[in-house]
Formats: sequence, C-alpha cells, structure tokens
Amino acid sequence: MRRRNKLKLQRRHRRKLFWLFTAALVCALFYTEQAAALYVLSILAICGLLVVVAFSNLEDRDVEMQAADLRAAQDDMSKNSRDLSTERRRAA
Repeated sequence: MRRRNKLKLQRRHRRKLFWLFTAALVCALFYTEQAAALYVLSILAICGLLVVVAFSNLEDRDVEMQAADLRAAQDDMSKNSRDLSTERRRAA
C-alpha cells in the first residue's frame, strides 16, 4: 500500500476515533446528568463553528461565482448574436 493511502487511512481512523470518543463523552455526561458540562461543551462547539464561518472566505467565493456566471452569460450572448447575424443574412 502506498504511503499516502496509508496516511489517509490513519487520518480517517483517528477522525472516527475522535468522534466516537466525543459521542461517548456526551453520553457519559448525559448519564451522569452533568448539565453544566454539556452547556459548556455546546457553547464551545458553537464558538468553534462561528470561528470557522468567520474565517471562511465567502465573499471572494461569491465574487468568483459571479465572475463565472458573467463569463457564461457573455459566451451565450456572443453565441446568440452570431446566430442572429447569420439568420439576418439568410433572410436578406
């Protein structure tokens, strides 16, 4: 097995183990009725999600998507204008 594939498998296993451990921890906190700890964990998870969203570059992605849409529209317009000009020549 190639080293790169082996590393990917190890990362997958670590990720699955992390989520399994996290789920077991939450279940244990539910079982022992540790509401305060669950509140703290949920707040930290929400803060982590907000940090990810804050640092994601959504504005640049939107600009790239708009530029791609404009290019596609310009291509369609140039294609349609050529079609119209050839139709006018044929009609005349």
